[in-house]
Amino acid sequence: MPFPSVLRRTAPAHRVRTTTVATAVAASSVLGLSLAAAAPASAATGSKACTHQVKLDTRVTATVNFRTGPGTSYTSLGLLPKGQGVYWACYKGNWGYLKPYYGAHKHQWGWVSRTYIDVPMRTD
Repeated sequence: MPFPSVLRRTAPAHRVRTTTVATAVAASSVLGLSLAAAAPASAATGSKACTHQVKLDTRVTATVNFRTGPGTSYTSLGLLPKGQGVYWACYKGNWGYLKPYYGAHKHQWGWVSRTYIDVPMRTD
């Protein structure tokens, strides 16, 4: 069964970020402004902390803590409800780095225990 259109990925996140940064740099050059880079809070423990790439549209299988880093010692950003549609980018150990498609944490990046990330079976 295919994912609903809300769960389909339209553009890789790195392309969106690259385009946004390039536009900001071009605009600052024209206006004579200087840019100060502000990293998001999750950048220190974000996708660079990953050891394996996944790149999968999926769901969480239970109501689960959405954390700032890969472990229970990291702060919870809140809960993702059972069935929440997510883009699973990569993982480190037993922790998946993902971004919800809708709800309170829409488009935020965070970490969830891999135990609670649905891994679809291959059918080919």
